[in-house]
Amino acid sequence: MQIISRAFGIYGTNCYVVVLSDGEIIIDPGDGALEWIERVCKNPLAVFCTHGHFDHVYDCDAIKAKFGVDIYIPKDDAFLCQNDPFGLLQAKFNPDILVSDGEEFDFSGVKFAFCHFPGHTPGCSVITAGDVMFSGDFIFKNSIGRYDFPFSDGKLMRQSLKRAVELKNYKIYPGHGEPTSLDAERNSLIRWAQAI
Repeated sequence: MQIISRAFGIYGTNCYVVVLSDGEIIIDPGDGALEWIERVCKNPLAVFCTHGHFDHVYDCDAIKAKFGVDIYIPKDDAFLCQNDPFGLLQAKFNPDILVSDGEEFDFSGVKFAFCHFPGHTPGCSVITAGDVMFSGDFIFKNSIGRYDFPFSDGKLMRQSLKRAVELKNYKIYPGHGEPTSLDAERNSLIRWAQAI
């Protein structure tokens, strides 16, 4: 499993491509990701979205039109693909697979699991594969996702942070900024949970 990434859009949203033996999983394709994906992907298998904010799903519709792949999104965030509270999602779409907490999907023998950590959005999730976590806008290096947006919830964010610190260590690939690890972020997450 190889992971490549590039940041897109005005908010520098990280799009990840996970290269597997028979194709690629695309994670959080932001504004302008399609052109890059066309260059680096030989056989896209699916698009995974950590949550429904426009900067993480912006090119989903274009990628589906180009490659015909299914779009997976946490079920509690599916409404954001049609009702962007920021008014910045130009191509609204209907996701194909609405994912529940704990659901796993096997591609090329690699199990990808969606784990629900609401707060930033109702369906905010991380996606794990082996010892890797794609954290979307839940955990960043030295920070966490905002919980003051429409449909955000500080109480749920606090509960999610408390659960996250109990997980095993993962290498974290966040929705914005540099990679980190859960071990490196544990103390920061505890402090954030106490501050909310």
